[in-house]
Amino acid sequence: MRNVLKSVFSKKVSAAVLTAVMLFVSVFSMSMIASAASFSPRLSAPSLSNKYYYSDLNAFYKYGYGMPNCTAYAYGRAYEILGSEPKLSWNNAEQWYDYNKSNGYYKYGQTPKVGAIACWSYNGGGGHVAVVEKVENGQITFSNSAWSGKRFYLSYASTSDKNAGGNSWWNFQGYIYLGDFSGSTSTTQATTKKVTYTTGTYKTDVDDYLNMRSGAGTSYSYVTSVPGNVTLNVTKVSTAGGYTWGYTSYNGKTGWVALDFCAFVSSSTVQPTTAKPTVQPTTAKATVQPTTAKATVQPTTAKATQPATTVPAATVQPTTVQATTAPVTTQPSNDNNNDTPYMIGDVNLDGHVNVLDATEISKYIVSISTLSDVQRELADYNHDGEINVVDATEIQKLVVGNN
Repeated sequence: MRNVLKSVFSKKVSAAVLTAVMLFVSVFSMSMIASAASFSPRLSAPSLSNKYYYSDLNAFYKYGYGMPNCTAYAYGRAYEILGSEPKLSWNNAEQWYDYNKSNGYYKYGQTPKVGAIACWSYNGGGGHVAVVEKVENGQITFSNSAWSGKRFYLSYASTSDKNAGGNSWWNFQGYIYLGDFSGSTSTTQATTKKVTYTTGTYKTDVDDYLNMRSGAGTSYSYVTSVPGNVTLNVTKVSTAGGYTWGYTSYNGKTGWVALDFCAFVSSSTVQPTTAKPTVQPTTAKATVQPTTAKATVQPTTAKATQPATTVPAATVQPTTVQATTAPVTTQPSNDNNNDTPYMIGDVNLDGHVNVLDATEISKYIVSISTLSDVQRELADYNHDGEINVVDATEIQKLVVGNN
């Protein structure tokens, strides 16, 4: 009798477990479908009150490695997309892909998909992670953050680019697929009202700056940066690369801005907003005097982008080190003119402009070294208010005599 009861009990338990499993699978499947249907691309920075990025829910924020930081951002974005704690690495960016691959938490591959995390490693150490927000018309839109750099920014790449838009010294590892969001019907970030893009008046709706370009599309050259809450008069409208572009003017310059990051005001034009600086002023500037003495302190090169393995230590992020110089009479200007005692492009302050300076710029762009205020001024080789790969390229062209 005992064996019979045991057999009956086992069958009932097995049936109950099977029923529970089927219910779980059904609910899980429905939740995945709901998640896919509700996905909205993030095209602007999260607010400082967003719990996924700025609270102890975010492991990197909790242990002192919060934004700006690519891993802290990607972890928070994954949390925001999934609505639950992501099973992602707490270590450096270059370890994310292999960590997921070894543990089998999420599917992975080489094809860009909405909601996926793109992973790179650097030659010489380090890495980067970003989140795929859009895949449209052969173009990928990534959302990013950079350690000791921009808190939030968008980058773009062609779907045919095997390096997914990474720099030449980056090694693309692959994508981590958090889920299947291919059924999502949302193509723009959640909004409460629809905007009809026509000529008229708009206000920039960004946390920092919106790039103006020479043509309607992200492939066109940079013209200037337009701050948030600036009124613009748009006289032409064009669609390209998944965005709607408006032709306008700001601070004496004309070009195209993405109206997806602007709020429509009216169909009539108004007086332009008072000109604002296109480059945020830096804080305390180091004053220097013409001298042959070289900097006695080099910028830090090795930077931890994430907490250590297992429980990260709450260490303090390294501060920017300013170069030690001789007593002062001349102060470097804030508008990149020629009254600085060093040559424009002499980023490492050795009295020469060469490939070493281009290398210092490249390391700064990918956040594996820092620059002092003086070095940042000298690194802006083309005087456009930004330090980017264009400055490094111009210096390289100068060195080989092609400029």
